[in-house]
Amino acid sequence: MLLYTEKQLDVAYRIDCKARTKCHEPWVQREDFRPLYEDLLESYMIAYSEDDILGTDIPEYLIDSVNELLESTLTLD
Repeated sequence: MLLYTEKQLDVAYRIDCKARTKCHEPWVQREDFRPLYEDLLESYMIAYSEDDILGTDIPEYLIDSVNELLESTLTLD
């Protein structure tokens, strides 16, 4: 189980919406974005985790890193 706040989800969702707008792509509904965000968080945590931290609160630095990743690399084709 991944634990994150709705505020953290909202920030990532706004980043996604901005990227979609720049690429003239339609936005996804916020609740449809949730599983995408959770998959991204889980993948990121597994890739960069030294310990098994799944099932605990996600450290703020990981949320920040995911948001930076979204801002710098999100492109839609």
